[in-house]
Amino acid sequence: MTTETRKSIIAICPGCRNEIFFYRTPRLGEFVTCPECGDLVEVVNLSPLTLDWSPDIDDDDDWQDNWDDYDDDFDYSDDPMEGYDD
Repeated sequence: MTTETRKSIIAICPGCRNEIFFYRTPRLGEFVTCPECGDLVEVVNLSPLTLDWSPDIDDDDDWQDNWDDYDDDFDYSDDPMEGYDD
């Protein structure tokens, strides 16, 4: 009986320093989630394999930047069920 050994490539999570295993060759720009801390990180270098937070995802205040795009004059008083009896 033979046992096939799967080789893995290992990178270190920049958040918790946990080892992240890749069972196939990672691609530059690929996003992965650390199984230990849950951080979403990007493959930024292939040799040596290096992970880092993406500049697009490490800013928790991004949602505030788009808040002004919402219509502040929306009328929430319209009841779609108005006129219907139970």
